[in-house]
Amino acid sequence: MKTIAINIEKGGAGKTTIACHLAWHLADAGHRVLVLDLDRQCNATTALREFEQLGSCKPLFEPGFEPPETGRLAIYSNRMHGEYDSNYSGALSAFRASLPKLAPHFDFCVIDTPPAWSWINFAALMMCDDLIVPVELGPFGPDSTKQLSNSIQTVNQRGRSTPINVVGLVANRVKANDRNQLAMLAELKAKIGRNLFAAYLPDRSHYSQSVQAGVPVWRHDKDTRSSLPPMRAFLDEAMQRMGV
Repeated sequence: MKTIAINIEKGGAGKTTIACHLAWHLADAGHRVLVLDLDRQCNATTALREFEQLGSCKPLFEPGFEPPETGRLAIYSNRMHGEYDSNYSGALSAFRASLPKLAPHFDFCVIDTPPAWSWINFAALMMCDDLIVPVELGPFGPDSTKQLSNSIQTVNQRGRSTPINVVGLVANRVKANDRNQLAMLAELKAKIGRNLFAAYLPDRSHYSQSVQAGVPVWRHDKDTRSSLPPMRAFLDEAMQRMGV
């Protein structure tokens, strides 16, 4: 089971939109997909209505987890209420043991993460094979990548035997007529090179509308001729980068 985390330590960067479309894309390709919606807002859970709802992810963070009988598509939601926030070491140990038990049942696991650093983000980065980082080209977007870089280093040192494979950074909500954003995008590309996705997601309301409607943008009932090609280009590049 290949585990893919979508993470950046900032709200509004598009993590849930990307996580949902990635899950839909893999499902449409015939893969068995598990989603861990670790954001306490549980927006991915609301969007992925066709996925079997497995309830709270709490059992994954407790000893003795046994995988349930599930269908091809399933989702666990962060219905926890801070039970482990003050003593999370045991929860991390249990999660390390629990997630591999789901591997025989699914081909992919997509993890949507909270918008601020926490032990839950540590858990996601501790167990993921691949990491996709959405970046919003606003005044504070690039700074959040520095914070994430420090977090990745911490997890690599304290929680993993092999480094996280950072698939790349993808610019999100890019406004084609915003010179400041385009200059920031060019600067980011010059700075990190291939670590930046060639494809980027433009500022299109169709993406958030499709998530709210519970369907991918390619099944949205609006005219998506301007928004579908960029999403397809991003997903195709993500698959290529991950070797899928």
